[in-house]
Parts: sequence; structure tokens; C-alpha cells
Amino acid sequence: MATFSLRRYDTQARASMIVSLVSLVALCGLAFIVFQNLDPTDGVIYYGANRKLAILGGGAITLLLSAAGFGLGLNSAGQRRNDKPLLSWIGFFLGASVLCLTLIMLFFFRARGESAIN
Repeated sequence: MATFSLRRYDTQARASMIVSLVSLVALCGLAFIVFQNLDPTDGVIYYGANRKLAILGGGAITLLLSAAGFGLGLNSAGQRRNDKPLLSWIGFFLGASVLCLTLIMLFFFRARGESAIN
């Protein structure tokens, strides 16, 4: 019985989809933290020091997870020995989507965020 090895393309395809799904869950958590203190009248996000660290740390984790899913999907998508190409493509496109949305959300936080501590 084969063990877990990222040298095999079918294992990369499965790992790509799993890591991309985990990054999607992390993105949902990041969106909840970012938009929790959004003032819709002014379009400003108020935050404290701990919340800023949580958002930046969560964003970094989400970026790393989505980049890993994107890369694994990209590497295994067109290989002949990959018997699960659909998982590769799902991981590829889901990782790319989460990567783009995370960058947009972090930019939005950077542009519209204001410290609540004076």
C-alpha cells in the first residue's frame, strides 16, 4: 500500500483540493473578522491593536494556504500519471480565487481601516 508522498501527482491533486478548501474556510473567517467592525455609513473599519494583528496574521495564513493549493494544482494538472485531474483543476482555480480575494480584502482593510485607539 502506498504511503503519503507529494511526489505522486494524484496525491498532489488531492492535497491541492484539500488545502484550497481549508484556505476558503480561512478566508471566510478573515472576512468575518474584517467586516465585523465595518461602519457602513462611512465605509470605515475600526480596529484595535489586537484585531489588526489577527487580521494580518489570518491574511498571511490564508495567503500561504491558497498559494500552496494553487501551486500544487498547477503542478499536477496536466501530468500524464495524474488519474485525478479534476481535483487538480478544482484546487488550482479555488486556490487562485482565494488568493485574489484575500489580497483584495487585505488591501480594503489597509485602505479603509482606522485605529480606534486615540
